[in-house]
Amino acid sequence: MKIQLVLSHIKTKSLPFFIGALAGYAVFHPYTMLVYSLTGFAHSGMHLKDVFFSFEREMLPMGVAFAVLGGLIGILIAVVIEKQRQLYTVTFENEKKKIALETLQQLMITLSHYLLNANMVIGGMVRRCQRIQTNEDAQHSLEAIAEQAKKIDAVISALKRLTEIKTAKYTAEGHALMIDISKEIEELLAGDSAKKE
Repeated sequence: MKIQLVLSHIKTKSLPFFIGALAGYAVFHPYTMLVYSLTGFAHSGMHLKDVFFSFEREMLPMGVAFAVLGGLIGILIAVVIEKQRQLYTVTFENEKKKIALETLQQLMITLSHYLLNANMVIGGMVRRCQRIQTNEDAQHSLEAIAEQAKKIDAVISALKRLTEIKTAKYTAEGHALMIDISKEIEELLAGDSAKKE
């Protein structure tokens, strides 16, 4: 695993190194010779044509030094660009999550208003029917309705407390995703059961 990571790192950095090395040898080195020729013209009698001397065999060690320097500069530039790209990606993802969370919170205010009000009426009616109904089948149905109403309350409460959006597969194929709050719902229902006992 580490070897693959190192090879991948070398692979991504080799192109910037070679481009930088080529620029170092073919541009920086002759440019330095040009500057030296122009500034040293009055003192040493060098001529502009001596710039092409930078590609001669005698100048190969100096050319290699410039190539290595250019390669290192190329890697440095590539690293800076990569870090900037990663920073932009993280910032963009965080912004997307923030917008999604704000949208969810606005949705929860709306759902809370309508669903919890409706759930309160359902719960009140269930309790009233349980007091006046003696039929065992009806009592069982009313308990099931009350249990589902509690689950609706738990879903709304869990969504209201959400600070991070995690998703889970809605279908076995995994094409559709839903917000994963099953653990929070179970905790709220367990807490509600513990209060009653």
